[in-house]
Amino acid sequence: MNKLLPVWLLGVAVTIAGCMSMSESSSGPTQKPGTVGDVCGGKWQMSLLRINGQAIPIDESSEFTFLCNSGGEAMGKSGINTYRGSMHVTDNGQILWDTGSFASTKMAGPPQLMDQEAQYLSALARTRQAFVKSGGGRLILRDASGDVYIEYVKANY
Repeated sequence: MNKLLPVWLLGVAVTIAGCMSMSESSSGPTQKPGTVGDVCGGKWQMSLLRINGQAIPIDESSEFTFLCNSGGEAMGKSGINTYRGSMHVTDNGQILWDTGSFASTKMAGPPQLMDQEAQYLSALARTRQAFVKSGGGRLILRDASGDVYIEYVKANY
């Protein structure tokens, strides 16, 4: 038994060292603050909208998009209509909206879609933080408390 103790201790030490040296890449998806390049690096398609912790059912999430450029112009589809406005994304992922520049077309549609659109536009205007995750394949816009949470995936052209 005494001869096996050093071998057992060596095995325990190797196991602990292996666990301690695991890289972040093996620990699953990571989330980081979005920069202008991350956020404005393509067209995004909404995959999830949560308001006050509740998922809002969206009939055609592909009709809800977000796109911006490094000059601060944001635009997209909001279900039935299109929107545009000015924004700034800081290096630490903070979103600063120029609410005075925000505009949307005024086409009408079925009441349910108009309600979804109103909820989306209201949520978007309340976002203050941008994060990217899954190696840049997902974009999250949210308010500071997390009550408003919009998740997008990279749109396929």
